[in-house]
Amino acid sequence: MDIVSPEPITVSVTVLTQMFLYLNSLNVDIDAFLRSLSIEPATVKAPDTRLPLDTYLLIQDEAAHFTNDPYFGLHMGEFAEAGSWSILGYMMMNCKNLGEAFEKSSRYSRIIGNLIEGRAEPRFNRIRVVLATPPHAPKMSRHCFEATISSSVRMMRTLTGVDIHPLEVTFIYPQPPSTAEYERIFCCPVKFEQKENSLSIGWGVVNTPILMANPGLLEYFEKYAQDFLAEMEDPTPHTRAVTKIILAHLDDEDLSIEKVAREMAVSVRTLQKRLEEEGVVFSDLLRDIRQKLAKKYLSENYTVEQITYLLGFSEPSVFRKAFKKWLGVTPREYRQMALSGAE
Repeated sequence: MDIVSPEPITVSVTVLTQMFLYLNSLNVDIDAFLRSLSIEPATVKAPDTRLPLDTYLLIQDEAAHFTNDPYFGLHMGEFAEAGSWSILGYMMMNCKNLGEAFEKSSRYSRIIGNLIEGRAEPRFNRIRVVLATPPHAPKMSRHCFEATISSSVRMMRTLTGVDIHPLEVTFIYPQPPSTAEYERIFCCPVKFEQKENSLSIGWGVVNTPILMANPGLLEYFEKYAQDFLAEMEDPTPHTRAVTKIILAHLDDEDLSIEKVAREMAVSVRTLQKRLEEEGVVFSDLLRDIRQKLAKKYLSENYTVEQITYLLGFSEPSVFRKAFKKWLGVTPREYRQMALSGAE
């Protein structure tokens, strides 16, 4: 019987946006702070990047320690904006009301990560949203849950322009020495040492209109979200990312794994290891891409000189030699076979 490994827990780098906004408000040199953790800033600022959970927790907890802020998660949440939630935030911003935004958030929450999931529990006079983590998630500081609930309240207020107050907020953690910040941010009863981390809102909140609702943009962003999730589920994300870079620089005859690694802001060794985990060798991938495109261009009647330039070969003779090695025929012979349908 095969044992299926649990899905790795990751977080979108866009979640760091609100953290960095908060740190910036405190005049923290963010790049210097990241480098003090041996993290190159470019690696956590590239769009659509997924952070391993241990990296995200390291940044968050060290930032809380660096700022000496026991309410770091609460304060980080106050800087949440649509962009902090990637394409999900923009999709919610174009829904007709909060009820529709909640539905989209539930359906597409994986876009911003699979660490914390909200489970709605309808009650007689309220909707209680319970925050849960995967069984294999490590023990986390209170900042994660406090940032999630604080961000959610901030987003509700930002999207609607209404000062929405939850009915109740609960945390599993012990009550801190002061609850003043919780009361200021949530404006509702906050309970500690409870069984679950949760947020309760009144039923009427779901009908609150969203300021910038736009059905056309919602449709566009939802299609983008669907495509984004499909790509996320691709078992070879690193190969796909490298392929995109190769295609963008294919006319560079000196294209190498070093150049690709530099553009991805990772070391060559790290990139090699990631590709190896997906069963890919960079040199083979580069060769296969060039080979497929060479066949395509020949069948579309490009000249050998044009193909030589497009695929980054130094001169036509070098391309001809490589092509003959790949397929056992010359470019001219291949073109004749392709045109006659004999390939």
